[in-house]
Amino acid sequence: MDHQLICQSCAMPLTSEDMFATEKDGNVNKDYCKWCYKDGEFIDQCSMEEYINKCSQFGEQAGMTNEQMHEYCSKVFPTLKRWKK
Repeated sequence: MDHQLICQSCAMPLTSEDMFATEKDGNVNKDYCKWCYKDGEFIDQCSMEEYINKCSQFGEQAGMTNEQMHEYCSKVFPTLKRWKK
């Protein structure tokens, strides 16, 4: 992959093909990761604020504190396809 794709729901870098989401017909959707979107729909039906709070618990996995993760998500999520108004 030449440019870095990120999930348009959680902003996680999509670094390999097996991370991509799927549509109902089984086709790959490269906009989202398989942890956010599966079989043509979002797994977590919630508000952006609720999702920011959920994702903030995974700061350590992203190499930052949960507070830093919350700040990052609060900045980035409004720019993502799923959350754009």
